Amino acid sequence: MTFQKAAILLATFFTLAITNLCQAQTQGKASFYGNGFHGRLTSDGSRYHKDSLTCAHRTLPFGTLLKVTNQKNGKEVVVRVTDRGPFVKGRVVDLSMAAAKELGMVSMGVAPVTVQKVGHVTRKAKKATRGGKQIAANTFALPEAKYIDPATGQFYTMQEWKERGEQARQQHLAQLAAKQQPRYRIMGGKLTAKAR
Repeated sequence: MTFQKAAILLATFFTLAITNLCQAQTQGKASFYGNGFHGRLTSDGSRYHKDSLTCAHRTLPFGTLLKVTNQKNGKEVVVRVTDRGPFVKGRVVDLSMAAAKELGMVSMGVAPVTVQKVGHVTRKAKKATRGGKQIAANTFALPEAKYIDPATGQFYTMQEWKERGEQARQQHLAQLAAKQQPRYRIMGGKLTAKAR
C-alpha cells in the first residue's frame, strides 16, 4: 500500500469516527417553548402540549429519543423529537415546558446541555373509525422502560424482573424443601436420626 492510500484510508477512518462521536453526543445550549405555543401544530403533525416530554431538533428524524442533561445541575430528561428548530446559533435543542422543568432550567431561560441519542419511537398505523368510515390513525410505541437494581447497578425490563423474581422464588422453595426433609429414617426396621 502506498503512502497516499494509507493517508487517505487513515483520514477516512478519523472522519467517520469523529462524525459518529458527534452524532452520539452533542453539547450546546437548550431553550424551551413559551406558553404561547401550547396547542400549536408541530412539524411532525402533532399538537404541542406543554406537559409532554418533547423537543425540536434541526436534523434528527421525528420520533428520535434524546437524553438531555443539564450541565449545571446534572439533571436529565428523555424527550421525543416532534418539531424543527431551534434556529438560534449555539442552541442544539428546544424543549417543551415540562422537559425544561425536569432539567431545572425554567428560571434561567437557556441552559448548557449535553444531548445524546438513546433510541427511536416506532410508529405503527392502525385503523380507526370516524363517522362510520375507516381512517388511518397512528399510534406510538415507546421502547420498554428499564429499571435499575440498586444491589447490582444493572438495568432490567419488567419482564426480566418477573423472570428474576420467579427464579428467586424457585430457589427459595427448593431451599425450604431441603430443610423440611424428614429428620428420621427407617433402616433395618429401626427408626434412626438422619445425618445432617
